[in-house]
Amino acid sequence: MDDQKIIEERVRSQTRLVSQAYAGQLDSLECPDCRHPAVSVWFAHPAANTYRTWFICADCDFHTRVQELTKPPFFSADRVSTDLQERDLLTLKGARFKRPSQELM
Repeated sequence: MDDQKIIEERVRSQTRLVSQAYAGQLDSLECPDCRHPAVSVWFAHPAANTYRTWFICADCDFHTRVQELTKPPFFSADRVSTDLQERDLLTLKGARFKRPSQELM
C-alpha cells in the first residue's frame, strides 16, 4: 500500500471514531492501530467554552483528540479525565495565541 492510501485509511478510521462518539458509542471502538475493540472516549473541559474529546486505546499506544467548537453531544462529567484535562490546560497556558474569550479553569 502506498503512502497516500495509508494516510487516507488513517483519516477514515479516525473520522469513524468521531462519528461513533457523536452517535453515543463511547466504548469498545475499533482502534485504528491495533484493530482491537479497545478505544474509549474521554473528555476534557480545560477552560470556559473549551472542550476536547479524547480517544484512548487500552490495548496499544494509540491516542488522539478532537478540539471541539462546542460542548460534545455526549459530554458527561463522569467521562472527564483529570489527567487529560490537566494536559490540555497546560497546552492552553503555553499557547502563544489565545482565544480572547477563553477563561482558564
